[in-house]
Amino acid sequence: MIGIVLSGHGSFPFGMLESVQLIVGKVEQIEVIPFEEDADKLEQLLTKAIEKVDTGSGVVCFTDLAGGTPFNVSSRIAASKENVRVVGGTNSPMLLSGLFQRELLLEDFVDKVLTDGKENIKQFEVKAKAAQKDTDGI
Repeated sequence: MIGIVLSGHGSFPFGMLESVQLIVGKVEQIEVIPFEEDADKLEQLLTKAIEKVDTGSGVVCFTDLAGGTPFNVSSRIAASKENVRVVGGTNSPMLLSGLFQRELLLEDFVDKVLTDGKENIKQFEVKAKAAQKDTDGI
């Protein structure tokens, strides 16, 4: 099963986990690592978290902002590990999809969560009502 490390600024990763657990229940083989201020400490915590959740199928680090410190530090770690991938811009649909796809091959898993994350970004639109027929018979 693919391991998951969830990281981001402040309480973002805790909120994401709490949100998805309301829907799917307790999640196994996941570590939550918040970023507060110290990038060196973050790197140490992420490295330990990756090792903890890696059972041989790979690990995906989900982060809040592509290009933010959690993403950049995770990417530096992933660059030296063959079986670690990093996804930035994490949203709930993406994470939920991943929780149900953890038996996929690592590359297929990443493709699936990226697709599902993008496809679930929508804007509410009021549809124009069809032309109404005159109901008083005139």
